[in-house]
Amino acid sequence: MFALSRDSLPPFVAMLPGSRIVDGGFQQTGIAIAVPKDRPQALAAITSFMQEAKASGVVRRALDAAGFASEPVAP
Repeated sequence: MFALSRDSLPPFVAMLPGSRIVDGGFQQTGIAIAVPKDRPQALAAITSFMQEAKASGVVRRALDAAGFASEPVAP
């Protein structure tokens, strides 16, 4: 058994015939965007931007291009 974060395993699986990545995990890497407190317009702008980026496929394409094709886009 070999345990790393899910995003770092695919290269190892490719080198080890018969290996696989199992469901579940022990570590997750999150990404967040912060705006200053009491800045409702900034929060609304970034929320709108992220919703559009996910809906249009920009986030999916960015993950794919970075080698994370199997990683889901957050809802």
